[in-house]
Amino acid sequence: MARERSKDEIPFREMTAAQKRSYLWDYWRIPALIVVVAAGILFSVIHSMVTAKDPLLVVTTVDAGKDTGFLSHVEAFAQSHGIPEDQYVFGDVAVGTAAAGGGAESQQGMALYVRLQAESEDIVILPEETFRDYAAGGYFLDLRDLVPQDWKGRLLEVEQRYDEYEETQQESMACGIRMGDIPGMPDTPYYSGAVIAISCLPDNYDNAVAFLRELLTR
Repeated sequence: MARERSKDEIPFREMTAAQKRSYLWDYWRIPALIVVVAAGILFSVIHSMVTAKDPLLVVTTVDAGKDTGFLSHVEAFAQSHGIPEDQYVFGDVAVGTAAAGGGAESQQGMALYVRLQAESEDIVILPEETFRDYAAGGYFLDLRDLVPQDWKGRLLEVEQRYDEYEETQQESMACGIRMGDIPGMPDTPYYSGAVIAISCLPDNYDNAVAFLRELLTR
Protein backbone atom coordinates (compact mmCIF):
# COMPACT_ATOMS: atom_id res chain seq x y z
CA MET A 1 0.00 0.00 0.00
CA ALA A 2 1.50 3.35 -1.07
CA ARG A 3 2.35 5.80 1.69
CA GLU A 4 0.47 9.15 1.48
CA ARG A 5 2.91 11.95 0.92
CA SER A 6 2.98 14.82 3.39
CA LYS A 7 2.65 18.47 2.33
CA ASP A 8 6.41 18.86 2.61
CA GLU A 9 6.96 16.17 0.01
CA ILE A 10 4.47 17.42 -2.58
CA PRO A 11 5.69 20.16 -4.97
CA PHE A 12 3.62 23.28 -4.52
CA ARG A 13 2.42 23.26 -8.12
CA GLU A 14 1.02 19.75 -7.64
CA MET A 15 -0.96 20.59 -4.49
CA THR A 16 -4.70 20.90 -4.44
CA ALA A 17 -6.25 24.26 -3.62
CA ALA A 18 -6.95 23.09 -0.06
CA GLN A 19 -3.37 21.87 0.37
CA LYS A 20 -1.98 25.17 -0.93
CA ARG A 21 -4.07 27.15 1.55
CA SER A 22 -2.96 24.90 4.39
CA TYR A 23 0.69 25.13 3.33
CA LEU A 24 0.65 28.93 3.09
CA TRP A 25 -1.05 29.24 6.46
CA ASP A 26 1.41 26.89 8.18
CA TYR A 27 4.59 28.43 6.81
CA TRP A 28 3.81 32.07 5.98
CA ARG A 29 1.35 33.36 8.58
CA ILE A 30 4.07 34.67 10.95
CA PRO A 31 6.15 36.42 8.23
CA ALA A 32 2.92 37.86 6.80
CA LEU A 33 1.90 39.13 10.24
CA ILE A 34 5.32 40.77 10.68
CA VAL A 35 4.98 42.48 7.29
CA VAL A 36 1.47 43.73 8.15
CA VAL A 37 2.60 45.12 11.52
CA ALA A 38 5.68 46.78 9.97
CA ALA A 39 3.54 48.30 7.22
CA GLY A 40 1.11 49.63 9.83
CA ILE A 41 3.91 51.25 11.83
CA LEU A 42 5.41 52.79 8.68
CA PHE A 43 2.01 54.14 7.62
CA SER A 44 1.47 55.63 11.08
CA VAL A 45 4.87 57.37 11.02
CA ILE A 46 4.34 58.75 7.52
CA HIS A 47 0.82 59.91 8.40
CA SER A 48 2.02 61.72 11.51
CA MET A 49 4.82 63.40 9.54
CA VAL A 50 2.46 64.53 6.79
CA THR A 51 -0.29 65.76 9.11
CA ALA A 52 1.94 67.27 11.83
CA LYS A 53 1.59 71.04 12.08
CA ASP A 54 4.27 73.43 13.21
CA PRO A 55 3.21 75.46 16.24
CA LEU A 56 2.08 79.03 15.63
CA LEU A 57 3.16 80.23 19.07
CA VAL A 58 5.64 78.82 21.57
CA VAL A 59 5.69 80.25 25.10
CA THR A 60 8.39 78.89 27.40
CA THR A 61 8.88 79.51 31.10
CA VAL A 62 12.30 78.91 32.61
CA ASP A 63 12.54 77.11 35.94
CA ALA A 64 8.89 77.81 36.75
CA GLY A 65 8.30 74.31 38.03
CA LYS A 66 4.59 73.63 38.29
CA ASP A 67 3.60 77.30 38.27
CA THR A 68 1.39 77.41 35.18
CA GLY A 69 -0.61 80.49 36.16
CA PHE A 70 0.26 82.21 32.88
CA LEU A 71 -1.30 79.50 30.73
CA SER A 72 -4.72 81.17 30.70
CA HIS A 73 -3.22 84.20 28.89
CA VAL A 74 -1.74 81.94 26.21
CA GLU A 75 -5.05 80.13 25.78
CA ALA A 76 -6.98 83.40 25.52
CA PHE A 77 -4.64 84.69 22.82
CA ALA A 78 -4.87 81.42 20.88
CA GLN A 79 -8.66 81.48 20.96
CA SER A 80 -8.94 85.13 19.91
CA HIS A 81 -6.50 84.58 17.02
CA GLY A 82 -7.90 81.28 15.81
CA ILE A 83 -4.85 79.23 16.75
CA PRO A 84 -5.90 75.57 17.20
CA GLU A 85 -5.05 73.86 20.46
CA ASP A 86 -2.47 71.65 18.75
CA GLN A 87 -0.64 74.66 17.32
CA TYR A 88 0.41 76.55 20.43
CA VAL A 89 2.85 75.30 23.05
CA PHE A 90 3.21 76.36 26.66
CA GLY A 91 5.83 74.63 28.77
CA ASP A 92 8.61 74.87 31.29
CA VAL A 93 12.29 74.18 30.80
CA ALA A 94 14.82 73.69 33.60
CA VAL A 95 18.15 75.36 32.95
CA GLY A 96 19.68 75.31 36.38
CA THR A 97 19.45 78.92 37.48
CA ALA A 98 20.89 80.02 40.82
CA ALA A 99 17.54 79.28 42.49
CA ALA A 100 17.59 75.79 41.01
CA GLY A 101 21.17 75.11 42.04
CA GLY A 102 23.03 76.03 38.87
CA GLY A 103 23.25 79.36 37.15
CA ALA A 104 22.83 80.64 33.61
CA GLU A 105 26.40 79.66 32.75
CA SER A 106 26.06 76.10 34.08
CA GLN A 107 26.15 73.10 31.82
CA GLN A 108 22.42 72.64 32.43
CA GLY A 109 21.86 76.17 31.20
CA MET A 110 23.16 75.24 27.77
CA ALA A 111 19.82 73.54 27.05
CA LEU A 112 18.01 76.84 26.60
CA TYR A 113 20.93 78.45 24.77
CA VAL A 114 20.70 75.70 22.18
CA ARG A 115 16.92 76.05 21.93
CA LEU A 116 17.12 79.81 21.49
CA GLN A 117 19.76 79.44 18.81
CA ALA A 118 17.63 76.85 17.02
CA GLU A 119 14.65 79.26 16.81
CA SER A 120 12.44 76.98 18.89
CA GLU A 121 11.12 79.65 21.29
CA ASP A 122 8.94 82.71 20.67
CA ILE A 123 8.02 84.16 24.06
CA VAL A 124 10.32 83.41 27.00
CA ILE A 125 9.57 84.08 30.67
CA LEU A 126 12.46 83.76 33.10
CA PRO A 127 13.81 85.11 36.41
CA GLU A 128 15.26 88.61 36.08
CA GLU A 129 18.80 87.60 37.02
CA THR A 130 18.76 84.87 34.40
CA PHE A 131 17.23 87.23 31.84
CA ARG A 132 20.13 89.66 32.29
CA ASP A 133 22.67 86.88 31.70
CA TYR A 134 20.92 85.63 28.56
CA ALA A 135 20.12 89.13 27.26
CA ALA A 136 23.75 90.18 27.51
CA GLY A 137 24.54 87.26 25.21
CA GLY A 138 22.13 88.59 22.59
CA TYR A 139 19.29 86.10 22.93
CA PHE A 140 16.35 88.53 23.04
CA LEU A 141 14.87 91.18 20.75
CA ASP A 142 15.13 94.93 21.18
CA LEU A 143 11.55 95.85 22.10
CA ARG A 144 11.88 99.62 21.98
CA ASP A 145 10.10 99.89 18.62
CA LEU A 146 7.69 97.03 19.28
CA VAL A 147 5.86 97.97 22.48
CA PRO A 148 3.18 100.67 22.92
CA GLN A 149 4.54 104.17 23.52
CA ASP A 150 3.59 104.27 27.19
CA TRP A 151 5.61 101.11 27.88
CA LYS A 152 8.92 102.29 26.45
CA GLY A 153 9.98 103.86 29.74
CA ARG A 154 9.36 100.61 31.64
CA LEU A 155 11.51 98.31 29.55
CA LEU A 156 14.31 96.40 31.22
CA GLU A 157 17.21 97.12 28.84
CA VAL A 158 20.46 95.16 28.78
CA GLU A 159 23.46 95.98 26.60
CA GLN A 160 24.59 93.00 24.60
CA ARG A 161 28.15 91.77 24.84
CA TYR A 162 30.24 91.53 21.71
CA ASP A 163 33.56 89.92 21.01
CA GLU A 164 36.41 92.45 21.21
CA TYR A 165 37.25 91.77 17.56
CA GLU A 166 33.81 93.01 16.46
CA GLU A 167 34.91 96.64 16.73
CA THR A 168 32.73 97.92 13.89
CA GLN A 169 29.50 96.41 15.25
CA GLN A 170 27.35 98.88 17.15
CA GLU A 171 26.06 98.02 20.57
CA SER A 172 22.40 97.11 20.65
CA MET A 173 19.86 96.44 23.35
CA ALA A 174 17.98 93.35 24.44
CA CYS A 175 14.77 94.20 26.26
CA GLY A 176 12.32 92.56 28.58
CA ILE A 177 9.35 93.59 30.71
CA ARG A 178 8.97 92.76 34.37
CA MET A 179 5.91 90.57 34.80
CA GLY A 180 5.01 92.45 37.97
CA ASP A 181 4.49 95.62 35.90
CA ILE A 182 1.82 93.99 33.73
CA PRO A 183 -1.73 94.15 35.14
CA GLY A 184 -3.46 90.83 35.59
CA MET A 185 -0.33 88.72 35.84
CA PRO A 186 -0.24 85.78 38.28
CA ASP A 187 0.61 86.97 41.79
CA THR A 188 3.06 84.20 42.62
CA PRO A 189 6.69 84.35 43.72
CA TYR A 190 7.84 83.09 40.32
CA TYR A 191 5.93 85.54 38.13
CA SER A 192 6.46 88.44 40.53
CA GLY A 193 10.20 88.13 39.98
CA ALA A 194 10.16 87.14 36.31
CA VAL A 195 10.71 88.97 33.03
CA ILE A 196 8.94 88.37 29.72
CA ALA A 197 10.85 88.77 26.46
CA ILE A 198 10.79 87.72 22.80
CA SER A 199 13.47 85.37 21.54
CA CYS A 200 15.95 86.96 19.16
CA LEU A 201 15.01 84.36 16.51
CA PRO A 202 11.31 83.63 16.99
CA ASP A 203 9.74 81.14 14.64
CA ASN A 204 6.48 83.10 14.81
CA TYR A 205 7.57 86.74 14.94
CA ASP A 206 4.17 88.28 14.17
CA ASN A 207 2.30 86.20 16.74
CA ALA A 208 4.99 86.81 19.36
CA VAL A 209 4.82 90.60 18.92
CA ALA A 210 1.01 90.58 18.81
CA PHE A 211 0.88 88.44 21.96
CA LEU A 212 3.16 90.79 23.90
CA ARG A 213 1.38 93.94 22.70
CA GLU A 214 -2.00 92.54 23.71
CA LEU A 215 -0.67 91.72 27.20
CA LEU A 216 0.44 95.34 27.58
CA THR A 217 -2.73 97.00 26.26
CA ARG A 218 -5.43 95.08 28.10
